[in-house]
Amino acid sequence: MKGRLLVLSAFLVISSGSHQVFNSQQTLNWSAHKGNAKAQYQLANRYWQDKNRTAAHYWWQRSAKQKYSPAIESLIRAFPKANDDWLKLAVAAGDPAAKRQVAMTELTDDNISIGQWQHRWQSADEPWLKQKFALLERYQKNDNCDISIKVIAANQSAKKRYLDFLSAVKNSPFTTSNWCIGWALDEELSCTIGDERGRASCRSDKVADRTVILADKGIASAESRTLTLTPDSSEKVIQHELGHWLGFADEYAMSESLARKFCNGHYEHESLNIIVSGHAKYYSSDQIRDIYDNLPWKSEIPSWKEIAQQEGEKWRLGSSESRDIGLFKADTCNAISDKQAWRPVNVKTAMEQHNTGLWPELYLKLLRKHQ
Repeated sequence: MKGRLLVLSAFLVISSGSHQVFNSQQTLNWSAHKGNAKAQYQLANRYWQDKNRTAAHYWWQRSAKQKYSPAIESLIRAFPKANDDWLKLAVAAGDPAAKRQVAMTELTDDNISIGQWQHRWQSADEPWLKQKFALLERYQKNDNCDISIKVIAANQSAKKRYLDFLSAVKNSPFTTSNWCIGWALDEELSCTIGDERGRASCRSDKVADRTVILADKGIASAESRTLTLTPDSSEKVIQHELGHWLGFADEYAMSESLARKFCNGHYEHESLNIIVSGHAKYYSSDQIRDIYDNLPWKSEIPSWKEIAQQEGEKWRLGSSESRDIGLFKADTCNAISDKQAWRPVNVKTAMEQHNTGLWPELYLKLLRKHQ
């Protein structure tokens, strides 16, 4: 009798447990069908564990359409080919990371104008987007513009490059608070590869005081009123090219055609960082004094004797390497034999190798004095 009671008790326990499981599943199904987003998500999880991808997709999607973030995250993870659709759901749900990702994608979308992009994301509460709108606001046209720049592109997919240019300007060591920078679309913009270095050469009918052209190929370059940038133009490249606009010359070896023009004095503005002399081995003291008196950075060097080294009664042009500021050889005019270029420092600056990002304080001081 006691044994039969134990068997009956065990049967009742098992039956009760099975009934509880059945009721739990039934309740979850009932809640999911009634529209409970959390229940839909949990039901999808069960189907996914049972390897029923179709049912899992269905219930995750129903939950996601109610802006339930865990369901959206599951869809993004499990069905990545439809990420665009899931990201839109995440944006509608207010997910900051999704907003940023969709906004970044739209910056390279040729079907979305910069005006439409701004209108859509202006009020988005997301740090990256706030940073981009702060850039746009910082350089929008106002009454205090001393330098007005128009960035010209052939299509709307270059919006990201426009924002990258604004960021490079802001992060530069130059004073740019009085710069105004706008965007212009020129569907007729045409670019080719010119000269021996492969620089991009572009034509645009857009007229502006200064222009930045976003070319689709070639190497970046600078002219007196136009910068031409390419998809490979990093922030440091952009700042190097801006340096040309502000009066700094290249400190690496120019091509022969450019060197003949620059090193013979045929350029529009006085160079702040480079002077050019003949290629004589020795100079008289009077010649050294004359060079010293015409140095843009003369005020930083106490005596003319610090830009040359005496050898007997003659002087060899060039400062001792122990000096921080003086007269040091630059490679600018190496392509022609009768000229020698000189710079004020003996380090690789951003005008020699843009990737150093080095702008000596002397250069910025010369720039402030020039402006």
